[in-house]
Amino acid sequence: MRARVVRAAAMAAVFGVWGLLVGTPAFAVVATTPTPTWQTNGRVNVIVYHKNRVYIGGQFTAVRPPGAAAGSQEVTRNHVAAFNIAKGTLVAWNPNANGTVRAIQVIGKTVYLGGSFTRVGNSGRQRLAQVNTTTGAPTAWHPGANSEVLAMGHANGLLYVGGGFTTAGGAARSHLAAFSTSTGALANWSPSTDDQVKALLVTPGGARVVVGGLFTHVNGSSANHLAAINPGGSGTMASWGLHTNYPVIDLAADSKGVYVAGGGGGGNFAGTSLSGQQKWQGGTNGNVQAIAVVGGTVYVGGHFHVYCGPQHGAHTCSTQIPRDKLLAVDEDNGNLLSWAPGADSALGVFALTGWGSTGNLLAGGDFRHTGNRAQQGFALFSN
Repeated sequence: MRARVVRAAAMAAVFGVWGLLVGTPAFAVVATTPTPTWQTNGRVNVIVYHKNRVYIGGQFTAVRPPGAAAGSQEVTRNHVAAFNIAKGTLVAWNPNANGTVRAIQVIGKTVYLGGSFTRVGNSGRQRLAQVNTTTGAPTAWHPGANSEVLAMGHANGLLYVGGGFTTAGGAARSHLAAFSTSTGALANWSPSTDDQVKALLVTPGGARVVVGGLFTHVNGSSANHLAAINPGGSGTMASWGLHTNYPVIDLAADSKGVYVAGGGGGGNFAGTSLSGQQKWQGGTNGNVQAIAVVGGTVYVGGHFHVYCGPQHGAHTCSTQIPRDKLLAVDEDNGNLLSWAPGADSALGVFALTGWGSTGNLLAGGDFRHTGNRAQQGFALFSN
């Protein structure tokens, strides 16, 4: 009953007789036209910023300068690249992976990569690699995983990884594993899920490792698509409020809460507290594949064309508010905001990252244009 009351209140806040009332974010929403930046010749799946450097990973094999037309001025970068955003330059760093990169984690002077690759540079690396931040050359660390690595997180000397694997570091690990960032050794942390983990983060303060994916059980207990696990130790389950009836594809978090993106009957996204109590939800008519939070705004990306309202997603919405591949809502209440840059391509947006110190938004995907600008694969929306 309480969930229905909360849902009804949220709906009333956004719609009046099914008309759109635009919410107001806590801070300025980013521009709808992206700043010209380097581009890619294929999909970007993951974006990570560290200091003035932005790392991207995906299915691309080359990058090109701002404004360059597709196929021109290309520089080879197989599946992973880095830019100095402050200077607008491509960094010489070049790990040269032979397959898709889906996860990146920067810790000090080391970059960790996860994906489907089996070689980095001239060295065999089975879906996990550690590379130098200056050269991109792989280090001696090569634990390996027997299937794709899809997500990474970090806290208190441990690198947490999730994916489709059932072994990692030479031991049985059902879709989740952790490694010491000082020794590289496989940690005792070994929770298990019954299907893929597609998203993983450590909550601010490090109290929980939140995971999302295709699974319905964690450590043998029911936990549909979303769960929290205690960091360190053996990986026992932590308290968590929300489980979903849709597969979870991406997660984001800040000091106010955790934000969830997924598919199922169109697309779905939700805001929760740091303990997983749902605050609001939203639906679209296609998968929500990426989510980010910055400056009081939650940004949502995917291959949807319309926002369905504060409800579960549906392939055909009864109320349709145009939002092509990108939308934004107020972090506190989930109210839809007017930001609507749009993006092309059938599958749209696959990665969103908020740059906290600037309030900027970084976006990646299959698009060739966004915000009325030719900008393939990667875009920077400035505050």
